Amino acid sequence: MRWLVKPASGDASRFPVFYTVIGGITASVGLELFLHPHDMIAGGVTGISRLMSIYTQEHFGLLLFVLNLPLMLLYSLSTHKPMMYRALPGLFALSGSAIILSPFPAVSGHPVVCALGGGICIGLGAGLAARHGGLLDSLGLNVSDDGRPSTLLLTHRKIPLIQIVMLCNGLLLITAGFVLGWEPTLYSALSCLAAYETTRLMFTGLTYTVCVVSKKQQTVEDAIYRRLRIQRISVGSPVQIKGKINMEPVSEKTEKAMVYNVHLLDLQRFKTIIHMTDPKAEMMYMKRWTYRPTK
Repeated sequence: MRWLVKPASGDASRFPVFYTVIGGITASVGLELFLHPHDMIAGGVTGISRLMSIYTQEHFGLLLFVLNLPLMLLYSLSTHKPMMYRALPGLFALSGSAIILSPFPAVSGHPVVCALGGGICIGLGAGLAARHGGLLDSLGLNVSDDGRPSTLLLTHRKIPLIQIVMLCNGLLLITAGFVLGWEPTLYSALSCLAAYETTRLMFTGLTYTVCVVSKKQQTVEDAIYRRLRIQRISVGSPVQIKGKINMEPVSEKTEKAMVYNVHLLDLQRFKTIIHMTDPKAEMMYMKRWTYRPTK
């Protein structure tokens, strides 16, 4: 175990638009410098825009922006979430940088390298934007405010959004097989898988298990959930942390202890929230890091 003795200063989430824009630029690098020169496509509206740009000879960046806007507006109206102002900066960055990078040649001539490299760049960009409230593709995966997968109400049944996204991507790849050929489509499927796993890694990858002890337990817990959507975890018997924190009696101290799994990218923000909510709170690592594989 190691004590977190240096509190963070400032709020790491003060500029979420900056991270969303960086995510959009990173994703456009994967598209224009890795995938598109080899006739590969990504999933979602990004892939649809690419197929339409090939068929209509319109610019991909322009079609990407035009096709995403109505879907994002529809999602905002149906869920009553202020999504547009958070999604537009990333969408502008993705579309604009795609227009700028389109004349450049591919980074590599090997299709496998470009499929994996492009997928990783897209996954990094989409994950970075999503972690700070943005969205680069209106068919991207979203999580509801209570931490459960988003659902759509269709024919009086709630269908998980991930099932709809996977179905759309499957139909998109089949269409691409007839339009672009089956070899580039297989590489595109490899790229989509790399992008999906990279995004999942950014959400459920390297995590720290952090123990927080505060006299303002409920206030701290509410602040962490409101800002990071992280819920405390159950660790079994409170005797596990006995004697680790200031040698106070278990009956007085354990009821103030909270244990969280915090992603590496959220660790600085987590420390900032704790320090701002309760400057006297104590934090320590219970594990250096853990890797939680996707199921």
